[in-house]
Amino acid sequence: MRILHTSDWHIGRTLHGADLARSVDAFFAQLLEAVEERAVDLVLISGDLFDRAVPPVEAISQTNALLERLTGRARVIITSGNHDGPARLGLFAKLLSDRLVVVTDPETIGTAVECGDPDDGCLVYPIPYLEPDLVRHVLADPPSSESERPDPLPRSHEAVVSAALRRVRCDLVRRRGLGDARPAVLMVHAFLTGGTASDSERDIEVGGACAVPAAVFDALGGEEPVDLGVVYVAAGHLHRPQEIRGASMPIRFSGSPIAYSFSEAGADKSMVLIDTGSAPVTPELITLRAHRPVVRLQGFMDDLLASPDPQAPRAYCSISVLDAARPENMIARLREVYPHALVIQHLGSADPQSAPRAARSDREPSEVASEFFATVGGRALNDEEAAVLDGMWARIRIGRTK
Repeated sequence: MRILHTSDWHIGRTLHGADLARSVDAFFAQLLEAVEERAVDLVLISGDLFDRAVPPVEAISQTNALLERLTGRARVIITSGNHDGPARLGLFAKLLSDRLVVVTDPETIGTAVECGDPDDGCLVYPIPYLEPDLVRHVLADPPSSESERPDPLPRSHEAVVSAALRRVRCDLVRRRGLGDARPAVLMVHAFLTGGTASDSERDIEVGGACAVPAAVFDALGGEEPVDLGVVYVAAGHLHRPQEIRGASMPIRFSGSPIAYSFSEAGADKSMVLIDTGSAPVTPELITLRAHRPVVRLQGFMDDLLASPDPQAPRAYCSISVLDAARPENMIARLREVYPHALVIQHLGSADPQSAPRAARSDREPSEVASEFFATVGGRALNDEEAAVLDGMWARIRIGRTK
């Protein structure tokens, strides 16, 4: 089967107040085009269909229109993410047709969605976002005797995802024993160890344990690795497209189809295409064209006005001005050149000669911070000071991904 994996649509979200409805429409057009041109059989949406539990009416209408067209071309399976309201998203799940499957109830984990023909189809195991405090009792392992009460799972994402995988393993063991050899695909919405986050994900830390090791997928929640024919893990939550290493099967975050923060500037957006008939499964990335790219610019006022980045005038921009004194009419003058600038700030510079003279959109926050301290302090950071700064940014990154 040909499967298209995507996630984190966040329909209804804005970017610093800018309406992203046209960006959403541009993504929907490319999604339908890919399904048609690549003869896709199944579309997986691994969580965060909407940006909040009660999405705006316009977002619901926009998504409903897309799903109506999409289900006419392929079967669709949707799981809830940490932004979705599972009760509302799954309200009519049992009444939907076979073309659209919505999974939000943790009690259904371990029940395969059978896709395609018995001979060349696949088994999809959807795992919605699992909030540890809400599901640690629901997913608790059965006690060893009837007289005992099940102990709640530890209060961590690893514990609840592992418990969900044990339910998947039980069903796969049963099916393999009956001769069902169809490849299995997992859907999960979680932060996996080794993933790179951006500024636009919501914090999901619980008790200091937000990350799930990739190795739990090899063991399917058990102690030792087991080969039960899982060929791909379609992950959601992180907005940067990326592969997660540490398991024998491919694990990929498709990433969000639209940039929802300036930390995603310069990052390509994509969907993932797999064919379960090939062995091993090799994910193919389908690059998405941004309706309006996102860029970060930094430089002196004169340079920003005279030498704009070629794509910047049509892009959503975050602009940092380095002039020692705040330029007159700074915002109005910059918006004449960058009409879609959403963030404009004056950083200032103690020594104009030490700051870069060109506007750039590819700078990392740590690079900007190092340059700031060098400018203000009159010298470059030494190794010890640089290590402290790097450690600070690492803690900030970890904190934003929990």
